[in-house]
Amino acid sequence: MKSPSSDKETSLREISVDEIYSFISDFPALLWRIEIQKARIEFLNDNTMVSPGIDGTLLMKSVSYRNSVILPEGMSLFDNFMESIKEAKSAATVFRVKNRKGELTWLKLTGTVNRKDPRYYYGFLLNVDDTIAIIKGNPGMDLELELMIEDAENPMLIIHYETLRIVKANAPAKKLLAISESDFEEFPFGKFCHDLMKQPLDTIIKALPLERGWSGKLSFQSKNGKKHLQAQTRLRYLVHNNEQLIRFSLQQTEISEQKKQIIASPDSVELGKLEKQLAPLSDIKEILSLCMESPLINNHYDAILFSDVQIRKNIVTVYWAGDPFKRMSQASTFSYKGTIAEDINRYALDYLVVDDTQDSIKPIDWALFVPHGIRSYFAMPFYSRSVLKTVLILCSTEPSGFDSKQPTEFQPLLETVNHAVRSWRRHLR
Repeated sequence: MKSPSSDKETSLREISVDEIYSFISDFPALLWRIEIQKARIEFLNDNTMVSPGIDGTLLMKSVSYRNSVILPEGMSLFDNFMESIKEAKSAATVFRVKNRKGELTWLKLTGTVNRKDPRYYYGFLLNVDDTIAIIKGNPGMDLELELMIEDAENPMLIIHYETLRIVKANAPAKKLLAISESDFEEFPFGKFCHDLMKQPLDTIIKALPLERGWSGKLSFQSKNGKKHLQAQTRLRYLVHNNEQLIRFSLQQTEISEQKKQIIASPDSVELGKLEKQLAPLSDIKEILSLCMESPLINNHYDAILFSDVQIRKNIVTVYWAGDPFKRMSQASTFSYKGTIAEDINRYALDYLVVDDTQDSIKPIDWALFVPHGIRSYFAMPFYSRSVLKTVLILCSTEPSGFDSKQPTEFQPLLETVNHAVRSWRRHLR
C-alpha cells in the first residue's frame, strides 16, 4: 500500500521540468531564494516590477532603496522579516510602498526554509492590492494585522500596548494557549503569563516604545492552566491606526519542566572549598582570579571569562583570569551583535562549544579569542528574570579541548561562579 507521501511524490514527478519552469516564469510575483549563511540572493523569475515604479530586486537587496520607498511604519516589519531569514524561520509580513509619483501599493513578503536543503530560504514578493480591495468590504477585518501573522508557522499574537488585550492571534497561537477569538476580551494577555514573568514582562513592555523590540525567554500558561510553556519570545512595538500595539512571536516553544537535577561532580570537595572562598568576595577580578587558582579550573583549562551582557545597551563587557588574556584590559567592551550571548539568545542554547576558533565565522571569535591564542571554549548562559545577563566561558589553547565533555560536568562549577557574580552585582547596586 502506498503512503500519502509516496502518492504526492508520484504526482510531482508527473509534472515536467518545462511545466515547472513555465509556472515559475508566469507566477504573478517575484520569486527568490537566499543562501542563508552567505546572505546571497537569487531571483528565480523576471517579475521584478512588483508594482508600477517599484523594483522588487532593489527592494530585496538595497537598504537605501528600501528606505526611499517603504513607508516608515513598514520598515520594522520588513527588518523583522529579514531577521527571520537569518534564523531560518517561516515568516510573512505586509507593508506599503510609495513610488516616485506618490502612488501607494500594498506588498506582501512570504518565505520559508527549504527542508530538503536548509541552506536556502525561498520566498516571494507579491502585490496584494487586489486582496486589499476585496477585504476592505469586510468591516470586521483588519487586513494589515491579519496578514502580518496569518502565514507564520509559529504562534504569533498582536497585543494592545496599554491594556494587553489580545487583538489578533494566528492558528498556532490559539491552539497553544487554548483560546478562541471570543476569549480575546475576557482574557487579557497578562493572564497567560507565568506569575514570575509578570513583573519582568511589565518592565520589558514599558521600555518597548524606546527600544522598539526585545528578544528573550519567557514563560506562559494556557487559558485552562494545564500547559506551562517556555518560549524564545520576540516582541516588536508597532503603531497602527494611531494605536500602540505589540507583536508577540513565540519560537522554540516547549512544555516547561522542573529543572534537571545537577549530576554531582566528583570534585565536590574542591567545589565546596571554592564556594566558601568566594562567599566574602565582592570584587570581580578577585573572584575570577580565585576561580582560576582552583584545581577545578587551573589543572584543566587556560582561562575563564565572565561576559556581563547588557542587551539594551548593545554591549558585552568582558572580565578575565588566566595567562592568555594578560595583555587585555579588564572590562573590555564589545558590541552585543556577533557575540556568544547573541547566538545563545537567538537559538535558545543551553550552552555553546567551539572546537576550533580558527574555523569560526563569528566576529567575536576573531576579535577576542584568536588574538589571545584560544582555540576552543565552552560557554554557559545564566539569566535573571528570564533576561540573559551572564555568560561564563572556560577557555583552552588547544583545539577540541571540550570534545569529550558533557555539559553536566561544567554546570556545578559554573553555577558556583555565577553565584559569586550575582553577589558582585548586588555589591555594585
